[in-house]
Amino acid sequence: MVATREPYRAAALLAVRALSLEWRLELNKGAVMLLPAGVDKRTGLAAALAGWGLSLRDAVAVGDAENDQAMLSASGRGVAVANATPALRAAASLVTHAAQGEGVEELVARLLEEDPGPGPLLVK
Repeated sequence: MVATREPYRAAALLAVRALSLEWRLELNKGAVMLLPAGVDKRTGLAAALAGWGLSLRDAVAVGDAENDQAMLSASGRGVAVANATPALRAAASLVTHAAQGEGVEELVARLLEEDPGPGPLLVK
């Protein structure tokens, strides 16, 4: 992965084309990320979950920016924190009242309220 800021977006894309890379551009709140084709947060989360015998439908994903969209839409429950981009908030199944890390804490508390029992917390 290569990351830069918006002002360098065109130059980064030119470099990818000049090198004939099959990479794509993904935005992240003013940042520009260049990733190999087929690699994003969704594929990374899916690979991690597979190691535990779980699928994306078993997961709760939380994010705040454009680069979280694929992960949120593929998970069992996609959650946006309060300071997420408008598009991500619109696509999420739940938007927290709090922003950033406090939004994640709010989400965890809510999930524990829904299913406080022992063992893995699964989305129903």
